Amino acid sequence: MKQRILIALLFISTLTFGQEKSKILTLGTFHFHLVKSQFGVDFDINSKDNQKELNEIIKQIEKYKPTKIFVEWEYSKQNELDDLYNLYLQDKTFELIKQKFGKNETKYFESEVQQLGFKLADKLGHQKLYAFDYILDEPNDTLMVAIQKANQTDLMNEIQKDFGEYGQNLITKFQQEKSIKNLLLFFNNKELEDKLNSGYISLFNKAGSKDDFSGAYFVSERFKRNLYMYSLIQKQIEKADERILVIVGGQHSAGFRDFIRDDKNLEKVELENVLK
Repeated sequence: MKQRILIALLFISTLTFGQEKSKILTLGTFHFHLVKSQFGVDFDINSKDNQKELNEIIKQIEKYKPTKIFVEWEYSKQNELDDLYNLYLQDKTFELIKQKFGKNETKYFESEVQQLGFKLADKLGHQKLYAFDYILDEPNDTLMVAIQKANQTDLMNEIQKDFGEYGQNLITKFQQEKSIKNLLLFFNNKELEDKLNSGYISLFNKAGSKDDFSGAYFVSERFKRNLYMYSLIQKQIEKADERILVIVGGQHSAGFRDFIRDDKNLEKVELENVLK
């Protein structure tokens, strides 16, 4: 009996390692419609130069030939995403969407979901894009209170220094760099992603006194959101999906890097090998 089980396990193992992995390209991005509010820098995705460059970026990603496109849209609102995409397909100008939601609701027509996702999906003849975002309330206030109660002044200074530098680097990059392509490559730089991931474990995770795990809880909630989002991607991938594209905020893309490394079914494609 034991021998039969061992043979069966070896057979399953052989099948597993013999399976060809699907490729996955995570396009970590900034939110096109929120640059002004998040970084204090003027940015108009609809400018002539930006639209021209965006079209070139789409052409390059089109060569990757994604078979399924995932976008950072709340998964429980898949029907809303479907309706938006169908409205776009009717006129290709976003005017119908603006008429429905108003010209001030820019998340419906100026975000990377529409400007990259919708336009690319249309060119590829896709009938649908797939939502995978999972919203959680991160306990930021609790974390800061825990640090103060534990008198972790050095830790607070280190967090302010490291993440202050990170934030300033982003602002400086937006001030100096006008190319969307270069900005996207910057957000998908492995060194930047590793630094961000390291900060959660090296700094935030040890916040709080010995009996206060507010820091670990804060990190676990960030990890939980990324893990839930990644799970939603996994659950919607089918065997026929040879090449996956995930359009997602840069901080989430950084978190996905380790998940993909450990996922035996997927092989990561680096953006720098697509946007040449």
